[in-house]
Amino acid sequence: MTLHPPEFTLHPALLTPETSFPQLLHAPQRHTLPEGELLVFRFMNGYGAAVTRPAGPDSAFEFCVLDCTLPDPQPCFDTPVAGAFLNSLTHAGAQGLLMLTERLPTHPRRAAANRALQDEVF
Repeated sequence: MTLHPPEFTLHPALLTPETSFPQLLHAPQRHTLPEGELLVFRFMNGYGAAVTRPAGPDSAFEFCVLDCTLPDPQPCFDTPVAGAFLNSLTHAGAQGLLMLTERLPTHPRRAAANRALQDEVF
């Protein structure tokens, strides 16, 4: 019986440094994907963002604004930040869009819920 050493292969996502956006007030939920990394941000204004980065040191970012007033965040295309999925972004470009999303006015559904809570007697 001949024993062969096991073959080790590393997934490229494991070699990609973790993405960070230090200018933001909120930390993302991190998800490792077979082809890279997904960061999901949820901001206090009712909006959020999904940022993906394929594996590899010089890969571009993809960005989408999210409506986080729903149980499961959904893409949102009616904000002044982004009216579509954006791709081929640099780190600085993705960070700028995240900062704009974090500073959007309160989502209308979140504002209505806040007004309704103000009228409640506890």
